[in-house]
Amino acid sequence: MWHLYKNMKFVIKDLHEKIELEKLHRQIEKEIMESEKKEKECKLTEVEERLYEEFWTNEKLKKCIIDKDQKIASIVKELISYQAKNNKLKEEIEKQQEKILYEIKRNDGIHEKISFLVNENTQFSNIISEKNKEIKLKSIEIARLSKLVNYYSSCKYALPFKDREFLLSILELVATLIRKLLLMGNQKVRGTKLIYQIKERLAEYEDCFYRNNFKVDIDSKNLLYKIDQVLNQWSNYYEGYTLWDSKVVSLKDVQYVELLLKELSYICLYKHFEKYDQRVIKVDMLFHFMKENRKIKQNYTFHKFKKEMILMAQQRYINFEKFIINRIFLGDNYCFLKSFNKIQYDFQLMKTYGMFDFLYVYGSLENKVIKIGVTKDNLFYRYCRAKETYDYRYDMDDFSEIKIIESHNALNLESYLKRKFKQYRHPLFESTEWFLLPEFELRYFTNNEYQKDNDFMKIFNYRLDV
Repeated sequence: MWHLYKNMKFVIKDLHEKIELEKLHRQIEKEIMESEKKEKECKLTEVEERLYEEFWTNEKLKKCIIDKDQKIASIVKELISYQAKNNKLKEEIEKQQEKILYEIKRNDGIHEKISFLVNENTQFSNIISEKNKEIKLKSIEIARLSKLVNYYSSCKYALPFKDREFLLSILELVATLIRKLLLMGNQKVRGTKLIYQIKERLAEYEDCFYRNNFKVDIDSKNLLYKIDQVLNQWSNYYEGYTLWDSKVVSLKDVQYVELLLKELSYICLYKHFEKYDQRVIKVDMLFHFMKENRKIKQNYTFHKFKKEMILMAQQRYINFEKFIINRIFLGDNYCFLKSFNKIQYDFQLMKTYGMFDFLYVYGSLENKVIKIGVTKDNLFYRYCRAKETYDYRYDMDDFSEIKIIESHNALNLESYLKRKFKQYRHPLFESTEWFLLPEFELRYFTNNEYQKDNDFMKIFNYRLDV
């Protein structure tokens, strides 16, 4: 009995908790509805006001053009009616002239009628000439206004109007998708998919610039980075990470992202964007170009080439923006054709280019012990560590610097030397960097014989200077 009572108590407690959760859920929905109503009643932000001002100025221009067109149409109608009247008057004059010739001797009053009609005809001709002048002036003004419209919509450094409309439609779609996140609640799978869709749309936003050979300006980049940061925080929350950079989707954050999107839409509408000074192409086009120009081997596969481009885009040791555009959102990689055309493509040398800048060879010429290694800029620290390791095994004060070679391809030079002297690895050091070289091999460094080594110099002389 006591167990039954205890189970009943737990069931009742669970029911109470479920009822309270339902109440909370309804209350949250009410608060969301109320906040949405308040948002609709809120005043427009400064960006929206500017947008509205520019929009109304455009509307006024359009209205002016429509008014001018209507006036021209009315003038044309008047001209047609005047021409019809003129034709009728001419016919009447001809009839009256025939009557005058027939009855001129009998009726002198006809002369007065003829003169009156002639005067009226001259008046009508003067009116027609004035209207023609007005039409010419209006047509000149319309041509000037149409030139202005064409200039502002298709300037040399302006993104075409169709693309601007496309960008605005993407931003509107992103705004609606972000509002949907408020209704997701704890539906983590659907929330993650929705954030992925938002990132895909924003990647399309970036693609629109690169397709047209335009740069994404600094203001837009900063706004996109901020949006990406918030999306990553939401994504971390939905994926179950309890990190400092994971956040629940809140109304305040959604409003913040909407404000960033409004700023982006304002930039899309009115800013002039800078073009790249060289042609931007996709990876597949670059692959076909390099194959046609024999920059890569004919048996090179596109899958391998695309993988290499992705790795190069992720490389942060040297500025690869001269070759590949550094994207904000994941999408198609865009490359600079001119830059790739200037270099010798060798992925094995490129992938670690700039990772380390110095190749060092330290050791003892008396004991014929050397250590080969690389560093970015801290040669003194590397020397101290190597000397410490050497002194632990040899009780001699003969450790010194043998050779320092500066090169962006230091890591490839190191791996080449390690392969070359693989058979001379020192048995006392449990490392691939320590070697026990014979006298003739030591001359490779002491007498600069490495300069006669074609394979070594090929790696050493490789450059990515564009």
